[in-house]
Amino acid sequence: MLWRHLCLVRAWSAAGLLTCSLFGAAAPAWAEPEEPAPSADAAASETLSILDARKAGDLSVEVRGAGQDKVKMTLKNTSARRLKVILPPGLVASSATGQGRGFQSMGLGSVDNRPGSFGAFKVSNGAERSGFRSVAVNGEESEKGVAVPAGQTVELTVVSVCLNFGVRTPNARDTFELVDLDEYTTDPRARKALRSLATYGTSHGVAQAAMWRVCNDVSFALMAEQASKVMNAHEIALASRFVEALDSSSSSELVDPAYLAENRLFVRVVADGALAKDAERLGREIEGLRVLGLPVRSVSGDDARSASAPAVLMNVVLSPAQNGETRGRIVLSQASASGRWAPLGKTVFSDGTSVAVLDGPGLARALDRAVASAYVSVKPARKTSNLTTFRVENRLPFTIAGVTLKAGNSSGAPTVSFPGLGIAPARSSLVPVEAATAAIEHVEFNGL
Repeated sequence: MLWRHLCLVRAWSAAGLLTCSLFGAAAPAWAEPEEPAPSADAAASETLSILDARKAGDLSVEVRGAGQDKVKMTLKNTSARRLKVILPPGLVASSATGQGRGFQSMGLGSVDNRPGSFGAFKVSNGAERSGFRSVAVNGEESEKGVAVPAGQTVELTVVSVCLNFGVRTPNARDTFELVDLDEYTTDPRARKALRSLATYGTSHGVAQAAMWRVCNDVSFALMAEQASKVMNAHEIALASRFVEALDSSSSSELVDPAYLAENRLFVRVVADGALAKDAERLGREIEGLRVLGLPVRSVSGDDARSASAPAVLMNVVLSPAQNGETRGRIVLSQASASGRWAPLGKTVFSDGTSVAVLDGPGLARALDRAVASAYVSVKPARKTSNLTTFRVENRLPFTIAGVTLKAGNSSGAPTVSFPGLGIAPARSSLVPVEAATAAIEHVEFNGL
């Protein structure tokens, strides 16, 4: 059965049916950012879940195929009032309900997903740590919805993952039935997987690899061999980590997000001579703080000789400095598939505080800025008279949940945040900024 699936995958690839927009860097990295779905004015609208609005007769919903990575949705407001329509995590465009036409069912992401991303990014890593607020912390933002004026129709595209490996790709002639995940499947593992991915957010490749594994029992080795255009090796590693979390977490509705972030970032602080005691102190103080949105596990000596991939080890070497500053080198390693550390690169950091005064949060901020600017690049891709489109490229082994850019060169230049980017490792995405230049201010990972 599995080899029949492989033949189908090869046939799709040969026929060009695997859409380019699915292939990570092939399309999302280079295409113009898509216009977001129409936003809704919560004060002037009645907020309803899409299924509740349809059941009440206030909304007609049509969902059609649009390739391997998205569906087209048409919403018609049949009521006399403006509606804010919410697409909750855990919706499925089902091909089987009342049809049985033999094309894939699709698990839906969020209404405002950019190409290459998947999910709402509603929950990140929790409280404020080391001077940075986690991106899109649950409860801090109202639910995203689609505004549908009374009597009018709105069309939108929703990023999706296929749930039936080896089954025909849906096209514009294929219509789906929109259902809740609980109606689509009785498998509690599949329910938890899709709801968690759609809630927490990740790259499309990670979500697709995870759902093929959970729903269709496709091995990650087979994906690496046959689906390299759909997801890269880093995304497969992240999907494998997610499935481990899925199978290790409690019986709650969602995977525990802490499990996804734990033991992902290790920091060792060392120094010689007079700085040795301060290095030991800073190593203790940075424990549990957040760098790049991930909780730090402080290690010493050979404590981090092995780790489960994906993970990063920062070896921080403090150096003597003058003028009341703290300087040092950061030597980065990443966990290999075998659990051993492999070189990732080097960079430097500095802080305007002397090492005797510098504390754990101050060191966390310095490491955050240094590593983010060294391993996440931002370069202009296109310019107009008042807008520059920048390409943000990720060279770290985690998916970027969000990024904050400094717009301009001056010390007082404003910052602009882009939550919910979903940039996988070794991929990029485009963001618009009303400035001629931009620099990385902060990068947020959520462990997915």
